[in-house]
Amino acid sequence: MAVLLSACALLAPPAVDPQAGSRVTCGGGPAFSIGLLAATGSAETAADPAAQALRRHLATDDIEINGLPDAGWIEAARSGSQVLYLAPEPTSEGSWHFVTVDLEGAAWDVGGWGGCALQPDVGPLFGIASFRIAPGAELGPDVTEIHVLVTERACNSGEDASGRIVNPAVVLGEERVVVTFAVRPRGGDQTCPSNPETPFVLELPEPLGDRALFDGSTVPPRDATVCPDIASCP
Repeated sequence: MAVLLSACALLAPPAVDPQAGSRVTCGGGPAFSIGLLAATGSAETAADPAAQALRRHLATDDIEINGLPDAGWIEAARSGSQVLYLAPEPTSEGSWHFVTVDLEGAAWDVGGWGGCALQPDVGPLFGIASFRIAPGAELGPDVTEIHVLVTERACNSGEDASGRIVNPAVVLGEERVVVTFAVRPRGGDQTCPSNPETPFVLELPEPLGDRALFDGSTVPPRDATVCPDIASCP
């Protein structure tokens, strides 16, 4: 019996962590709690060497760096060799900037900066994917199976995601259902033409009811009736 149970566990289909939306990344990289972003940041005022490197960077006269906020930075993630800072864009709600500070030898210095596209953390084994409701798909209060089109967000040499889509995370709310898809990467070097959409049948654990369906591949989630920015929709 134990052998049979172990075999069943090995054959169980992989799935996205149901709590994927509680931890996010800045388009990949280190994951952190989304709750950190609710606070007003002041990490640029800290006394540690990484924060000092951040302050030096923000004070530079470079025109590219001048596009970064002067204040409001949050320390989102820290390891022994890198610190990730985030700050909200003052003129665009929901938009973020990032700066990474790396330990190089005995000194901390800025390694990169730019815009940050928040996305759920689906773990190191999977890659995030977006989806939309397939044209002509049946929607209604009693529906539990919905035909959708899934688009892998990572470079995949223009191939679809057939056979690599894992069971999505489904979060049931009172007014909406948020679904987060992920795929198993193919591995190896890939080129970056647009990835085609892959048909998939989404199975909900309960009828949709009068709720809207949302794609959880972005933060905040997006309306799944609209074409994702990564897809080439007709």
